[in-house]
Amino acid sequence: MTALPRSGFHLRKSTASGFTLVELLIASSIVAFFICGSLLAMTQLNRYAFSSRLRTLALAATQQRIDEVLTTAWNTSTGLPAVLAAGTKTNNLTLNDDVFNKQSGLSSPMTEYDAPVAATRRTVVTAINARTARAIVTTTYIYHGTTYSVSLSTLRVTDSI
Repeated sequence: MTALPRSGFHLRKSTASGFTLVELLIASSIVAFFICGSLLAMTQLNRYAFSSRLRTLALAATQQRIDEVLTTAWNTSTGLPAVLAAGTKTNNLTLNDDVFNKQSGLSSPMTEYDAPVAATRRTVVTAINARTARAIVTTTYIYHGTTYSVSLSTLRVTDSI
């Protein structure tokens, strides 16, 4: 066996503990990537939630008009009520304009983030015969450059013969 030459350099085991700079950079990159991904996901989820809220409000506005058509009294002796007159009626309305949250004492820092969206509610009433009418109600709105529409229809007959 040959002996290794002795030199002035000695290998010794490092006793310093901690993380190296490379380990810290990799760990911080992973954390930063996770934070960015989480923020993107939360932003998209918030957009989906707001879109669902607008759809629900548009459906409620449409249903409100359908309820008006179905609950208006209509007797053959009194004639056709104005809400059931054949033709097209258009109303402009605002979705997500919660005036009740803006009252004194109910407002919060989040109240200022309400984003009202303009919508159009169109009611088309068609007389099928002297005692029957069809109503089609459509609410249309635009959100992020895309047009959305909610439509309901109903048939209405007179209350008495």
